[in-house]
Amino acid sequence: MSLRNLPLKGVYKSDNDNLLNDFYFKTLSVASQYDRAVGFFSASTISYAAQALSAFVKSGGTIRLIVGAFTEIDDLNAVREGYEMRASVLNSIGKDFLSEVDSVSDDLFHNRFETLSWLVANGRLEIKIALRRVGMYHDKIGIISDVSGDKIVFAGSANESIHALLPTYNYESINVFRNWIETHQEFCQPHIESFERLWNDKSDGTVVLELPEAVNQKLIQVSQATRQIPDPEIEKILAERNQGKRAFNESNDPIVPKLLNGEPFSLRAHQSLALNSWKSKGDGQGILALATGAGKTVTAIYGMVKVCETNASTLCIISVPYQNLADQWVEILSLFNIRAIKCYMSSTLWEQPLDKLIYNCKLEYAKLGVVVVVNRTLKSLKFQNQIHKLRSDSIFWIGDECHHHSSSSYSNSLPEARYRMGLSATPEHYLDESRNKRLADYYGEIVHTYTLKEAIEDKVLTPYKYFPHIVELSEDETEEFVELSDTISKLIARQGEKSFQENSTLKGLLMRRSRLIGSAENKIPKLKSVLANRNPSKHTLFYCGDGRTQMLEDELMNMNEDDVSDRETRQVEAVTSILNSMSWDVSRFTSEESKAVRVKILENFKLGLIDAMVAIRCLDEGIDIPACSTAYILASSRDPRQFVQRRGRILRRSPGKNIATIHDFIVVLSLKRSLKSEYAIRLIKSELTRVNEFASLSQNHFESYELLREVLVRYDLEHLV
Repeated sequence: MSLRNLPLKGVYKSDNDNLLNDFYFKTLSVASQYDRAVGFFSASTISYAAQALSAFVKSGGTIRLIVGAFTEIDDLNAVREGYEMRASVLNSIGKDFLSEVDSVSDDLFHNRFETLSWLVANGRLEIKIALRRVGMYHDKIGIISDVSGDKIVFAGSANESIHALLPTYNYESINVFRNWIETHQEFCQPHIESFERLWNDKSDGTVVLELPEAVNQKLIQVSQATRQIPDPEIEKILAERNQGKRAFNESNDPIVPKLLNGEPFSLRAHQSLALNSWKSKGDGQGILALATGAGKTVTAIYGMVKVCETNASTLCIISVPYQNLADQWVEILSLFNIRAIKCYMSSTLWEQPLDKLIYNCKLEYAKLGVVVVVNRTLKSLKFQNQIHKLRSDSIFWIGDECHHHSSSSYSNSLPEARYRMGLSATPEHYLDESRNKRLADYYGEIVHTYTLKEAIEDKVLTPYKYFPHIVELSEDETEEFVELSDTISKLIARQGEKSFQENSTLKGLLMRRSRLIGSAENKIPKLKSVLANRNPSKHTLFYCGDGRTQMLEDELMNMNEDDVSDRETRQVEAVTSILNSMSWDVSRFTSEESKAVRVKILENFKLGLIDAMVAIRCLDEGIDIPACSTAYILASSRDPRQFVQRRGRILRRSPGKNIATIHDFIVVLSLKRSLKSEYAIRLIKSELTRVNEFASLSQNHFESYELLREVLVRYDLEHLV
């Protein structure tokens, strides 16, 4: 195949044409030489310029790439001829570019960047930088040649707004000219000659320099870490996924995807072991206690698909606590060619489709039907009436974050099902055995456990550093804490073996004490001091308590007189205010923001368009934010479930993320309190449960201990860490 034989159009527009498949892949797969000049030297431009280069990998040819950089330089000759000035300019360009590259966590972008890196490392691609005296070089042309000497010249534009960091947003329009057509010669030749002048640094008003050394080293480093030769099929799948073109196969049968998270898909060893244990130990029932981020969703779907291959007709019901988690399940199910019925929001949207699906399953017309339901809908009469129409031997039940189902309120809502799979990083309640018994009675025992330590050792999760920060309760807070603890102790003594959940007074007091610790007023000045010498950094998360905290005095000074009367503000607002004052670009992520707003915030966080999110509880379970690399945990909790979930959110793998950092704010009673204070010791012991869990697996365990040493020695608790 040659360029001359390809059925090419004269004009391509990305709103109507599939440029990647119909133009770039087709032409570059038969090319022997590719010359490309594009505009601004940025992460978005690199992704734009690198599209379909995975196809070029197999053709054996070479590429010359010119990208522009924004400068304001009075004397271009001084840059061209002066080594020191040239080095300074290139260093600045390289630093800005690498900072932007590191801020992007999109799979398609990193796939293309790896392809670019592979070509550079293998001597197939050379990159140069074009500078102008004012503004930047902004031409966008491409010249594709084959071994017979035929050439295609194309010229056009692409959207280079900030959103173009994700190739999803690129709008492109190109005109195509062929040099073997006589009437096209007058368009082809000027672009060919212009590129040669540029490449040889002979273009008036523009100086062309070598690639910054820092960028070149980054490309070599990425290439060495790339585990496989760039594959156009992988790029094609990622591009379609980014553009929302997740078309299902013509067949309705589930399939195991070839690609997942940008890599060829196969179950990891711990996932296979988990499914084997669920099948052999539990005979298709049981709980998988997999560390947060270890791929429990994919594990469950894969197991469901394999079980249903040998069954006549099965309805799989997946129950989740929240709608945003339900959306994630639906998204991942689509990768397995599974159209799930969304049983959440208005019942008018799902009642009829569910009725039809159940009817088809009863008649064995459908091999597999899948329903995703949120727990609130699960308990509704409309949903219960529907699922009771099916025999138990045709139901496959998956409970995500299954610990929610240990509540007595779910006793009559969980269906009889032949297959039952519970998923949770922390299935057992640390205080309430009655809840644990109810969970085991329905799901069966925990049949497989995969710990966070194992996940880090297996490189399933990211290693991390841990920095604890001591925060004293104020004297007033200390008094309130002691009073609450006295009352709680008396109630627990009267309670006996009954669950604390059954005593609303006790439950309320425990929540009040927990909020007191979570929103301790000294956390705000402590956070401010920790951040004092730090620049804003992208992909940072701030976990806040849902209580209220005293505002800082300097913040009160800047408030209107009418507002000063309210001296309390929610911790999330206080933290947001501090970050804004320190020039952080942040967004709040709480239950008060609408679903659409939260989706946008997560996208901006992933892209690095904002520095940080300030969140309360809605990020605790299920929400994937793998781009997060640094977290400040201001909301303290004794419940292992909460702090394990929060740590898991931070340790998920993401392109370019080699290590995570956790800052934890540890609460102790006022140091003015008597050293013999029983409650001071109890409080620090409860806090140290979390500290020990976090510190023991960190890369700086001994440093963590030193930061806590003064308090540990004070209370004779050095043995606890």
